[in-house]
Amino acid sequence: MAEVTQTTGSPFMAALGKIKETTMHVVGQRKPMSEILDRTAYQRPASFSEATGRMQKNLNYFKINYILFTAVVLAAFIMYHPSSLVMLGAISAAWGYVYMVRTEPLKIGERPVSDREKFLGMSGASILAVFFMSSAGSVMLSAMGVALLCIGAHSAVRVPDDLFIDDSANENGFFSFLQPPRPGLTGGPA
Repeated sequence: MAEVTQTTGSPFMAALGKIKETTMHVVGQRKPMSEILDRTAYQRPASFSEATGRMQKNLNYFKINYILFTAVVLAAFIMYHPSSLVMLGAISAAWGYVYMVRTEPLKIGERPVSDREKFLGMSGASILAVFFMSSAGSVMLSAMGVALLCIGAHSAVRVPDDLFIDDSANENGFFSFLQPPRPGLTGGPA
């Protein structure tokens, strides 16, 4: 019986290990806080086009930091609204039950439900619950608005002149941070 538990737990642990490895790789690419909060690098833009140019460069350079900031703001908003936390916890539990706990195929009447139908049904029910049956959607949209406002302000006033000397990752696109590390490389940029 112990062997069965090990074999069923092994793919789960392998998936968790892969998630942890990817997360550590992405987080390792963040820029130091001293670089983000350097008070000498802030200056009011002279024009709208200068502000948008700064925003493009800063969004690309500080993308990991901005994503982490958005996650922290989202978590803070959800923690300050316990009903939203309960709703999102219930939705997560429902997804976990449908996809991980339930061993037999899901049936409606006598007809088995395919994985695609299960995914679409769970997605629709989740959207309905979050945006129309609770305040969780409003809380999440408010958090995203606050995070985007802060990120927009920072990226518009941060002068990016000294940021791009050694950063060659910018040419691979915005989501290049999701690519796995090349063999022999560990962590993020030095």
